[in-house]
Amino acid sequence: MKSEAIANRYTDALLNLTLACKAAEAVLKQIKWCQTVGASIFPVLANPLVPVLKKEALLTQFFMKDQDKDSQKAGKILFHLICLLIRKGRIGYLDDIFKLYPKRYTERSGIRKGTLTLAYPLTDDCLSRLRSKLSDQFQKKIDFDIVNDPDILGGFVFTTDSEQVDASLKSRLHQLARCFKTAPVGG
Repeated sequence: MKSEAIANRYTDALLNLTLACKAAEAVLKQIKWCQTVGASIFPVLANPLVPVLKKEALLTQFFMKDQDKDSQKAGKILFHLICLLIRKGRIGYLDDIFKLYPKRYTERSGIRKGTLTLAYPLTDDCLSRLRSKLSDQFQKKIDFDIVNDPDILGGFVFTTDSEQVDASLKSRLHQLARCFKTAPVGG
């Protein structure tokens, strides 16, 4: 529980800093990049046998290369965060911070992130209208990843971390079947 609180504090501090610097989205992209490309250097950063100065030199090479202005700013912020974690002996929290940051960013920016499951692909116009209806229902901007699943037969299922809107044909047919099973027969 204590480790979760520590990761939460660092994540909140990082988000507050990036929002103040207008670099929150660039840091989000940089974190996603780090989670794929940089995963190989993180065990070196956690190794207590590697001197701090060598770790910082490695991070300099990793973050301070030729990039656009926003990526440079994001890289600099993450460079200093990771150096701080190394010096404080808390580099083990980096993975948790990198997992929490995207969630906190979407919460703070008023975006509801979820998964939209469809039986078949929809047109851009139809997706736009559906996004608008879901935005009205949740009273937040909606962002979703699309998953195709022909088993739902038609309609859609929108799922977030805590809620689900099931407007699929499959669920409607199950409801109808339950009604027929419980309906009295005879006159």
